[in-house]
Amino acid sequence: FYLGKNYEKLLDFSTADPTKERYDKLTNEKNHYYSYLYGGVIIKEVMAQWQKAGHDIADRPEILATLFNIGTQNSKPKSNPEVGGSKITIGNDVYVFGSLAYEFYYSGDLMAEFPYPAN
Repeated sequence: FYLGKNYEKLLDFSTADPTKERYDKLTNEKNHYYSYLYGGVIIKEVMAQWQKAGHDIADRPEILATLFNIGTQNSKPKSNPEVGGSKITIGNDVYVFGSLAYEFYYSGDLMAEFPYPAN
């Protein structure tokens, strides 16, 4: 999903071996910039896909996290998306990735860094 001219060169490679360059960037333990960048681009592409299909999920962190977790190949825009993803057991309770993302996003723990508008 084309994100626009401003994003065209964002992930360009500077070596003759893009596979190795990509791997090195994503696994660099001292610099997480590219792992965050790739994750952000994936989320932005999924948001664009759904927006173009008439379903805005920009304010649905639980759906975005679910789709990120289950893979973009499973992103199929629809009017009634469901929360899901990997199951995670905490104590005796079982959660899914998307619901934990929702709880964390709205917990306020990162409010200074990522403020969200009050409804």
